[in-house]
Amino acid sequence: MRAAAFDAPDSFFTVFTVFLSLCGCLWVVSGAGDDDAAMFPSRSSEEPAWRSGLVISGAALSAVTLMALIGLVALTGYDGMMLSLGVVMGLVLLALLFADPLRRAGGYTVGDALAHRFPERSVRLAMGLVTLGVCLPYVVLQLTAIGSLSAFVLGLTSSAAKSWCILVIGCLVVSLAVSGGVRGTGIVQLVKVLVLLVVMAGAAFLVLDRFDWSPDRLLGAAVKGSGLGDSYLGPGVQYGDGPMAAANRFGQLVTVALAVCCLPHVTMRVLGSPGGRATRSAMRWAVGQLIAISALLLVVGLGAAAVLGGPALSGADPTGSVALLLVTQELSPGGVLVSAVFSAVFLTALTTVADVTLAAAASVARDLLPRRPRPGTESVPRQDRRARWAAAVVGAATIGLSLPAAQWNLLVLSTLAMTLAASALAPVLVYTFLWRGFTRQGLLWSVCGTSVLTLALLAVSPLFSGSPSAAFPDLDLQGTDLVSPGLLTIPAGFALGWLGSVLDRRSDAPARYANLAAAMTSDDRSA
Repeated sequence: MRAAAFDAPDSFFTVFTVFLSLCGCLWVVSGAGDDDAAMFPSRSSEEPAWRSGLVISGAALSAVTLMALIGLVALTGYDGMMLSLGVVMGLVLLALLFADPLRRAGGYTVGDALAHRFPERSVRLAMGLVTLGVCLPYVVLQLTAIGSLSAFVLGLTSSAAKSWCILVIGCLVVSLAVSGGVRGTGIVQLVKVLVLLVVMAGAAFLVLDRFDWSPDRLLGAAVKGSGLGDSYLGPGVQYGDGPMAAANRFGQLVTVALAVCCLPHVTMRVLGSPGGRATRSAMRWAVGQLIAISALLLVVGLGAAAVLGGPALSGADPTGSVALLLVTQELSPGGVLVSAVFSAVFLTALTTVADVTLAAAASVARDLLPRRPRPGTESVPRQDRRARWAAAVVGAATIGLSLPAAQWNLLVLSTLAMTLAASALAPVLVYTFLWRGFTRQGLLWSVCGTSVLTLALLAVSPLFSGSPSAAFPDLDLQGTDLVSPGLLTIPAGFALGWLGSVLDRRSDAPARYANLAAAMTSDDRSA
């Protein structure tokens, strides 16, 4: 079967230009007014819970996740569906475990939230460094993916063209982050979620209409079009069969679920939530919206396999990242839908990169820079200036890293960011809020140990070298077939946190836990 090809319709650039102009107006409006509090806005009890919830769910859904989930469902069937379930499970875990404790602890970063129990400078540095370790590859991943996708729709195939797309989009996003701040990007994030819901609902409507609104017919056509037969509906397409394949599948699911609930830009949105009742309501809105859009992505992914076929999609892009554009082009030849879809994906990338850049900048300004005052002891304008400069520096660094990364297999960056979040941040948050015996030594052992182990396992994995699809195919450092290191690093994070705490001879852990509980209770009363 011939590979599917994308041919931009005549209306494509007109619709995209109009959409981009409207986003620019929204961008200017969101960055105006109350500039001193834009980077670190205070909690607002007046913000509706539905709005906070949609912003939180929007932060959890990145452009790469959006494109990858549809592509994986189209190409791998069951394995892609399970990954989509992992994203939803991550937001559910955030709602059940961390949303309320983080909100009551307060602050602007995870380091701020932990400071009530661990005020030491070493903890601040560890949390700041691991936050950067998560954010930088995550931003590079998003920026490189949308730059490559933009070059694809423009019909540009050279490396220089991709680099220029990445450079231009990167500068645009950094400007959004610096000028709009947390509050401004939150407004754009809300618009992104609403646009995504409308656009994806339209695409799912056309898919279902193509198959007479019969889920059975759609599923049967997807199985037939995939070229995989009945194996499309079972595990094993993505990683194959055998014990190592099963370990990779399970490790990927657990890693995604734990990473989503601990990603710094997601927790940043939760930290700014008002009141306990409002936070619980916001998280219900967030989970409900993510379930709805995941269902729409599932329908569109099955539609891509049914309408275009797995071999054609794989021929256009082996990762399936362009499946969304190709299927909407086929469903609506007029060009309006595919133009709207690309606009929504582009806006999703802008908001994701801006949000993650702000989370990294906040960590630099509050966790890594020396002599950081406690919340409320430094003037708002000075905080704002520090964070804006940090956002500019982080943005410039990520643009510089994204240019050479455009030639890599981006899966290694995604795996690094998600594994670090799941292995280094999740155990720390669980133990800090739920275990009275957790100590500073346990925290440092967990964060440092899992970071080193994650880097070591990735360095000897097929994602890094030893295969044609690796980030560095000319090297051969491969020592294992494990491509989901979270299967080992997540248990190691919990084990190191427990062992370090048990072996710590200090006896002030209960008192520190009491300080945290008192601070959280005080926050409840003030709210």
